Amino acid sequence: MLRMKFIALLILVFCFQIAGLDISWGYDLNKIQAALNSKDWQVRLSTVEKLREFNDKRSLQFLLEVAGARGEYWPVKIKAIQLLGERADNEAIPVLLEIYNDIFLHSECPSIKSYTATALGNFKNNEQVFKALLAGIDDPELLIRESSIEALGRIGNPKATEHLIKLLDDKSFAIKHSVIKALANIGDKKALPYLNKILESDPDPVIRDIVFSAIEKIN
Repeated sequence: MLRMKFIALLILVFCFQIAGLDISWGYDLNKIQAALNSKDWQVRLSTVEKLREFNDKRSLQFLLEVAGARGEYWPVKIKAIQLLGERADNEAIPVLLEIYNDIFLHSECPSIKSYTATALGNFKNNEQVFKALLAGIDDPELLIRESSIEALGRIGNPKATEHLIKLLDDKSFAIKHSVIKALANIGDKKALPYLNKILESDPDPVIRDIVFSAIEKIN
């Protein structure tokens, strides 16, 4: 009997492991809340990372609260934003857009909005998200512009093509590179004449190689 109970316990542990659950940490809401309220940002960060293992509404709410907390330390906030992007649950869109459109986040840490743009790129059929990212390609911060362009490429809406084409003459290599890759991912043939022009005239062999690959992908 004792042996059978032991075997049953082993099977139970194995099932939990398969499900991606850490039974030593468990899913104790009070413990999670306490850890997220810890004064140690590393404790809060590890707790947020742990929430990746759960995929229910309560864990989503925890992530939304952390991402939306104005005073949260930026590494913790960014991790929550990344996980919200991975889940791509529409319930996260208002919080992510609020962060992305917050003009005061530049001074705190521009990379917060950059990671938010990347997260928003996983919401492919939302007009609000699309319009926000379009506005982001003119942001004064290079990181945010680059991430917004990349996100538009992943969304793949051909309406972005005419806006991205205007950035092909940008002085920044990073921006030009991001635009070419975004146009390739969108696959709109309206971009081909502009890409062919760069292929014929741009002095940078790296850019020409990227453009060549983009043209092949679109065709």
